[in-house]
Amino acid sequence: MNIEFIDALEEMAKAKGIVREDLYEAIRRGLAVAYKEQYYTEADVEVEIDQHSGDILINGKKIDLAKFGRIATRKAEETIRQEVTLKRREIIFELYSHRIGEIIGGSIHRFEGKNVWVNLGEAEAVLPNGERIPGERYHAGERLRAYLVSVEKTHGDPRILISRAHPEFVHQLLRLEVPEIEDGTLVVRKIAREAGRRSKVAIESLDPNVDPIGTCVGAGGTRIRVVTRELNGEKIDLIRWSDDIGQLLQNSLEPASVLSVELDEETRKANVLIPDDELSLAIGKGGQNVRLTAKLVGYAVTVSSPSEESK
Repeated sequence: MNIEFIDALEEMAKAKGIVREDLYEAIRRGLAVAYKEQYYTEADVEVEIDQHSGDILINGKKIDLAKFGRIATRKAEETIRQEVTLKRREIIFELYSHRIGEIIGGSIHRFEGKNVWVNLGEAEAVLPNGERIPGERYHAGERLRAYLVSVEKTHGDPRILISRAHPEFVHQLLRLEVPEIEDGTLVVRKIAREAGRRSKVAIESLDPNVDPIGTCVGAGGTRIRVVTRELNGEKIDLIRWSDDIGQLLQNSLEPASVLSVELDEETRKANVLIPDDELSLAIGKGGQNVRLTAKLVGYAVTVSSPSEESK
């Protein structure tokens, strides 16, 4: 009876990824609870288990589990299951908290309102509506990759939050496709993103012989194309990084030309003068280009042309 009981628990623990010693600690606690229930005692209980023979000694006396009553047996089972569940939650928390900032993959499992739940194998993660790429449609069973934002302890399983709209998702996708980012030759300094529409990625090369833009684009655009495809067609503007805000601003507004830049560091405002025939190019559709440039440089950016200035 004892060995069969332990074998069954070992199978359950194995399925949940619980190591043997943690399982036996759970069994010892469960049997202590059962013993107190069976013999109506609150005294300290010491439980020893022979993992080979299945012999159980409580306070030095060999115990046959078959002689435990129904209530005591049920309390033992409940306690063991609770302990195993708590340990499994600890394992999941440790496993995924160490992967925050990475891209993880899984299959779409279920939907709750506009939130998408993704099966990661060992656990579930939630992709909230606000972290989805606008316009994307998801189907049960479909494979999905996303950026791991956070892992929080709750009264139940850890809450694993993932995102496809986070700017760092773009960074990590580039890192997967561009070895020079992975090895530190290129550094992604800043990203401004409107998920599903456009991102501006400012990149610096620490090696003067490595061009940051061409390297990220790849031969024939192969590298950047993979990233764009994962982002459902989102445009990626690769920008040369500069510590000089004025130069970074000009780089971000390319291919529009910049005639002059006036910066007010105190109010963090920038006035940029653009040729008349390139003003709409600098502003972008719906003001998107200027808006993303402002996010990238951290200044409120106003663009105008000589004819507007003269008015």
